[in-house]
Amino acid sequence: MRRQSHDRWKCYPKVILQKAAACASFIPNHTRGHDLQYQNSQHEWSVELLRGIAALMVVFAHYYPLAGIEPGLLKFFFSGVDLFFVISGFVFAPYLFGKQFAVVPFMIRRIFRIYPLYLAALFTYIALHLYQNHAIEHVAAHLFFLHTLESKEIAFYYNPAFWSLPPEVEFYLFLPLWLLIVNRIRHCAIIFPIALIAHLVIAFMSPANAGEINFWAILAIHLPGMLIEFLLGAIVWRIITQSPQLSFRLIMLLIGFMFWWVLAQIFSSQGDDAIASDSILRGNMGLFAALTYSVIMCGWIGLIKYPPRWIRQCAIMLGNLSYGIYLFHNAMPIALQKLSSHISDTSFALICFLCTLLIAALAHVIVEAPLRKLGRQWAANIQTSTATT
Repeated sequence: MRRQSHDRWKCYPKVILQKAAACASFIPNHTRGHDLQYQNSQHEWSVELLRGIAALMVVFAHYYPLAGIEPGLLKFFFSGVDLFFVISGFVFAPYLFGKQFAVVPFMIRRIFRIYPLYLAALFTYIALHLYQNHAIEHVAAHLFFLHTLESKEIAFYYNPAFWSLPPEVEFYLFLPLWLLIVNRIRHCAIIFPIALIAHLVIAFMSPANAGEINFWAILAIHLPGMLIEFLLGAIVWRIITQSPQLSFRLIMLLIGFMFWWVLAQIFSSQGDDAIASDSILRGNMGLFAALTYSVIMCGWIGLIKYPPRWIRQCAIMLGNLSYGIYLFHNAMPIALQKLSSHISDTSFALICFLCTLLIAALAHVIVEAPLRKLGRQWAANIQTSTATT
């Protein structure tokens, strides 16, 4: 069947296929999308699949109330954000282990990776809030990723999912600083215990009331409290570069999924208030989730080296759309709210999800992919001119 399908595509004029591929820039290829080459090109699809799964987990966590369903253990899908952080640490791990890079081109690529689609999403949410008297009150804070420095109300004002972007941006800013530090010390691994201790102190000092915000609670959702989650991804990268045996991978998968089940049981049964009042769990559920995903990634990345082509393409496409899915999914229930009174809750949630996929695909083709390409070209030109002077 696959052979017949392949032959049928060969019958189309080559020029049509080329134009279609150029328009649908989210169709996967080997050279698109990352500041770093994967350690092995066979890892690309498996990492991108995880990125897509992380986005879908967050969507489910926000949509199950819309659908009127009881999620059970799947309530823990909120931890998809922690999976994003671990993946970022994995992708940029060589820099954490001392790989040299040109700072200005790196920052240009990162700006064009994060900011254009974020800006498009931000103005989308502003437009959806225009009926409110203070629709633009917190725009400046959001433009400069400062919206998580004061209160949960400001952080969630336009889109609750925006809270995770400041620590991501701070991680990018940390990498050039770490490059300067690592050139002056012998053991770059010292950052791991420092980050862990910082997180544990911040978690311990965070308020026992889940709704209370203080200095430590703010630190907890910024790089001082989140760096360890990125570093767990770097540890995964280090392990994967050693080409672990199949038995090790399977054991890691088993342990990871068992640990995930335990955490999901705790999260779904106790709730935020009970977790915040527990001195061990308070502030550490994200770390435990990141540790779980790190263990799973140790088993998963590189496990299947040669998947069917369609699986690989779908995985990379889902990874490419993941950022748009994450940014826009909370806009759909607002934009389509008049429809909710005419259909069932489940149908409404499904329509919101399908519209999210459509908007994410359009945003990728129109905004994300072209501007990322522009950023890479600009960065490459700067790097070339610097090398020749």
